[in-house]
Amino acid sequence: MSDPAARDEGLQPERTALAWQRSVLGVVVGALLLGAAGLRSGHAPVVWAAAAVAVLTLVPAVLRPPTGGLPGSGRLRSWSFLVRLVALVLALAGIGAAWAVARAVGAA
Repeated sequence: MSDPAARDEGLQPERTALAWQRSVLGVVVGALLLGAAGLRSGHAPVVWAAAAVAVLTLVPAVLRPPTGGLPGSGRLRSWSFLVRLVALVLALAGIGAAWAVARAVGAA
């Protein structure tokens, strides 16, 4: 019989780490697109804000990437990384929404 406490994780940590990398890449690409749109329209604050989001996303991901997976206790090891990434996604969405509203009000 197999020991129920012993568990073969297989490739789960690698899949989870790749999912984190895709999430970081998605935020950075979104920031780059927002920055490019800001450049085209000549709004420097949008460009700077988008660049800040991209840097704040990349630096922690490069310096201390999440490993993924669950330890034996069942607690998510990457919780702080998840919170930071969600905050940056919300910041990027807020910047884009504020810029869109400002353009709509300015065009009216």
